[in-house]
Amino acid sequence: MTGTPLRQVHLRIGVSAFFLTALTARAHADEWRTSGTLYVQGANMEGDTVVRGQRTDVSVSASELFDHLDVAGMMAVRSERERYALTLNAVFTGLSADVTDATGSFYDLDVTQDMVELAWSWRLSQPYELYVGARYQSLSADLSIRAPDGSSNAVAQSKGLFDPIVGARAAWPLGQAWTLIARGDIGGFGVGSDFTWSALAVADWSLSENFGLVFGYRALDTDYSQGSDNNRFEFNMLVSGPLLGLRYNFGP
Repeated sequence: MTGTPLRQVHLRIGVSAFFLTALTARAHADEWRTSGTLYVQGANMEGDTVVRGQRTDVSVSASELFDHLDVAGMMAVRSERERYALTLNAVFTGLSADVTDATGSFYDLDVTQDMVELAWSWRLSQPYELYVGARYQSLSADLSIRAPDGSSNAVAQSKGLFDPIVGARAAWPLGQAWTLIARGDIGGFGVGSDFTWSALAVADWSLSENFGLVFGYRALDTDYSQGSDNNRFEFNMLVSGPLLGLRYNFGP
């Protein structure tokens, strides 16, 4: 089994870059303040999946990350003016896990989780915002099973989920160069996934007028189930870990 082909990753990043350019151009036209951040995340994977009725538990710790991380590309664009803001987030992640159960059966799982999120927020007061939006996830799981007697089986399933989300954001300035940012939301409610939530906490360090470093921690949890018997697909997974990013401010 393999992770997401590189050409598909390039296509997805290219599409995201197009929307980034369009959003930035619009922001300049309306004198909005726009920033874009490219970042990487060291992701832990914890949960379980059912693929074509075959269940496996998954646990990839930070110490195993570099053996299991196949591909990751992440970006965030935020444009704000007065009391309002528009935020675009995109995360492309591929992870794999090897599991041997108590019976001696060996499970090899490849998971691809791509996410695009768009949110509109309004400021309640200087540090605090509420936002509403939507999160689209493309989930794919490839599972190979090798039994102790040497027999093997391979199954795969994929699903696209479109979830409404509601959340809150806060940004606290810490002197002239530092800002502490926290963001969290919940969603799904049976529309796409059964339930989903995400949380982000970062410190933003301004290196100059246009550039900054962002580092912190991010988590995304998705609970989804559909079908029965050999068509059963479940994806109950928490992907979390530290992140590091480079921010650039567009325009004034």
